[in-house]
Amino acid sequence: MKIIAIGDSITEGFPYTREESWVTFLGQELHCEIINKGINGDLTQNIHDRFGRDVLAFNPTHVIILGGTNDAYAKYPLEIVSPHFTAMIKMSREHGIIPIIGLPIPSLAADDEFFLQQYRNWLIDCAKMNNLPLINFYAPFLKRLEAGEESKLFVDEVHPSLEGYKFMAEIVENDLFVAEEVPEEWKALGAERLLLNTAQNALIQATGGIIRAGKVKGD
Repeated sequence: MKIIAIGDSITEGFPYTREESWVTFLGQELHCEIINKGINGDLTQNIHDRFGRDVLAFNPTHVIILGGTNDAYAKYPLEIVSPHFTAMIKMSREHGIIPIIGLPIPSLAADDEFFLQQYRNWLIDCAKMNNLPLINFYAPFLKRLEAGEESKLFVDEVHPSLEGYKFMAEIVENDLFVAEEVPEEWKALGAERLLLNTAQNALIQATGGIIRAGKVKGD
């Protein structure tokens, strides 16, 4: 199993180093390497433009795609942003890679949040229509913000604190790597499927077996 996380500064770990990103924290929890391909300032178009060299060239089994925050800051409408997600999903599937969609975390800037919510709604529908796993970063962050934990989770209006990045890693682990046993009827299909604990209960092909706590359990 090889996982790549691609995105913007929130994947890269800004204002810290990549060693203090949610990607690294997740890899430490799962005891596996997750390649960080986040770049500060990237729009979804930029992420799409480098998808070939930063994802396909590494031949991963899974890619986590998290973007949209800079598009929201630039006030780009959904019709400009969504085709880039669609293209990356298509490219992944054409190369046998499982795309995993991340819902952007909340922005404390109301203008940005207006656009982000449009992106999130579309991403949820896209995940449902394409039977894709979805990481809901948004709802757990929102719950803690409503509890008054803004200063614990953010260093500015957009970027998480160290605690915020650790919380993101925890969200991914809870959403994707706690699997139920595979029903016997699925095994008859010749490939096991993973039931993910996501809002959509998405089903995806799990290469090599059942993912549980970051480890692959063979047939």
